[in-house]
Amino acid sequence: MSCVVPGPDIPGFLLQPFRKPKRIRTAFSPSQLLKLEHAFEKNHYVVGAERKQLAQALSLTETQVKVWFQNRRTKHKRMQQEEEAKTGTKSGSSSSKPEDNQFNNSYEEEDEELIDMDMDELSESDNET
Repeated sequence: MSCVVPGPDIPGFLLQPFRKPKRIRTAFSPSQLLKLEHAFEKNHYVVGAERKQLAQALSLTETQVKVWFQNRRTKHKRMQQEEEAKTGTKSGSSSSKPEDNQFNNSYEEEDEELIDMDMDELSESDNET
């Protein structure tokens, strides 16, 4: 006697756990963008108390501020590379070897791609601080 489960075959993709819906993209107001850009002009990296203060002043989460700065550094780096490609020169550096540069940031690999987090991750990371 064989045991046969009644019913239609269920495709494998339907057996996968339910995916979270795509998060809604944060829409920054013009005044928030102005303040974020101003902070970026002063310092490309904002951490600790400075990030917390900026987030509170803009009514954003610290994670939103962190991700905005990561994306902005990526945009800045891309714009610099495009400018260097047009002019054929490397701006801000008198040396072609990275080890000869006075400021060698370890953050470059982290900034290679835009960061996109879903809201669950945002709320979890804000609760940790």
